[in-house]
Amino acid sequence: MPTQHLPEDQLEAPKGVCASPHSVPVSRWSRIVETLLSERWLLRIALILLFGLYLRSVGFAPVYDDNTIGEWGKLSDIPKFFAHDIFGSDGTAHSVYYRPLNLTFIFLWSYITGGAPGWLHLGAVLLHLGVVVLAYLFGRHLFHDYRMALLTAVLFGLHPSKVESVAWIGSAFVEGVGAIFFFSSLIAFLKWRESDSGRWLAGSVFLFACAMFTKETMLVIPMLIAVYLWLNTPAEGRILRTLRTLLPYGVVWIIFMAIRSQVIKPAGPAVDYIHPTFTHSNWWTAPYAIWWYISHLTLPWGLSVEYATRTLERPTLLRFYLPGAALLLLLAAALWLWNRQRSPIAAFLMFWFAVTLAPPVIVAPMVLQHDRYLYLASYAFCALVAWAVLRLGTIPAKLRVALVLSVVALWSGLTWHEMGYWDCDKTLWSRVLEISPSNVKAQLQLAYIYDQEKNIPKALSILDAGLREHPNSVKTLMTRSEILYSHDRFSEARPGYLKVMQLTEPPPGHPVEVGLPTQVRSAAAYRLAELDIKTSNFAEAESYVRTALSLNTGGVGYHSTLSRVLAAEGRMDEAKAENALELQLRLAQLSKATHRLP
Repeated sequence: MPTQHLPEDQLEAPKGVCASPHSVPVSRWSRIVETLLSERWLLRIALILLFGLYLRSVGFAPVYDDNTIGEWGKLSDIPKFFAHDIFGSDGTAHSVYYRPLNLTFIFLWSYITGGAPGWLHLGAVLLHLGVVVLAYLFGRHLFHDYRMALLTAVLFGLHPSKVESVAWIGSAFVEGVGAIFFFSSLIAFLKWRESDSGRWLAGSVFLFACAMFTKETMLVIPMLIAVYLWLNTPAEGRILRTLRTLLPYGVVWIIFMAIRSQVIKPAGPAVDYIHPTFTHSNWWTAPYAIWWYISHLTLPWGLSVEYATRTLERPTLLRFYLPGAALLLLLAAALWLWNRQRSPIAAFLMFWFAVTLAPPVIVAPMVLQHDRYLYLASYAFCALVAWAVLRLGTIPAKLRVALVLSVVALWSGLTWHEMGYWDCDKTLWSRVLEISPSNVKAQLQLAYIYDQEKNIPKALSILDAGLREHPNSVKTLMTRSEILYSHDRFSEARPGYLKVMQLTEPPPGHPVEVGLPTQVRSAAAYRLAELDIKTSNFAEAESYVRTALSLNTGGVGYHSTLSRVLAAEGRMDEAKAENALELQLRLAQLSKATHRLP
């Protein structure tokens, strides 16, 4: 950890590196080396290195949910982004993520460049480079030592955990844009502290507002400002000055929450999944979650877009007691080190790491672990590494340089390696199965990809392997049956649909559970009706299609299928009535879609 500000006379250049006595003749080669090792050129070289590492992503295909990016058409669409969540363009709430500036920036970049995947990937890379530059400028104001600032920023940009937030376009325009506002707001705050100009404070507050409208967890900005003020303000009047400074940030947060509450009104399981629920599971899961993120910082390989979920309902030796003990030892070591140095900057960065990592840890039982959650937290970790290399002990200068180059080379190689798994969905999900063999989502995604490639045996083998581990996985059973059905293997598909119906059967006296079970049960019932129609078993077909309709009254094709069954049984009047209902449903959907057109 950085321990103290360097005197101003030490800030210009390290002895023997960037300056030489005027009285000694200097060769052209020495002048070139001197130039390359200057502050400005070291930053340029670092940015060139980062650009080179991530440039190949420009040739990558869209992955995960990136395929939906760039579908908006006009600049007049931008105000609409402030009227719904990131997935709610149809006017209904699909998540609790209110991030209109994220949507605005990705739309503008798509609009300017045409929205081709290569341009979107290039935008993600440029965003990351911009964040690194701002991280360096922030470090200059925080450490008052360009070497600490530069090395911390370079390591921050190189850390392999950044791969997800650069290679994944959707994540880049959340984490990257959010980090731009994050560091800019903190830089403006520190400039205000240095100059006491109200314009810098106003700028910091404005940038905080932009950060909040990009990602909700940017609430950490005023928290960091509060701790910085507390650590760097004389005890007399500390509380009043801190509260007075935080007041405009608090007003911004209240306005943001008021707007968000009016726009997003979650109701139902589709959006309840992210609501923090504080139970014993949160306590039991927290030590493992924290240790998981720390291990990904210190051992940044074997990375993946998704990992196996580790939610604990009770404490266990491997998942609670051992990680908890390790964290206590780590905390004790950090406090011992801080007690020796008594550095306000060290204390500030410790808090930085804790508060930026807090959101994913708090909701660990409800969301998967992701490397992108380390985007900001890794800055404090990289500052620790930079401090250890530059300040710790009496290490010879050449050895320090060797250590820096070794870390840079190692992280560059790991970043290049991990980047290769993001070139297409097939590679991406294969990597997930390699890291987490029991990941159901990866199994389903790969099965779908192989089905699209007409490699049906491979798709079925993946699903069968998944069912051996999760024999009652409704999603896996349904996906397997759908693949078989689409290839006219009806007799093989039927047992899967029947088991889905069995698994989603509500207990006696209880309604069908709202959400996924209802949707899957409705789809399975509809497929069984179609299979019975093929064998002229119209009585069973009618029963199944009516079940499907009772669960999903807006199912397209359900009324027309029931009409076919009724017509086959000679009940023509009822068949005509069902056809009329089908027509009304389709006209209503067409009208709704027309209203949404730009």
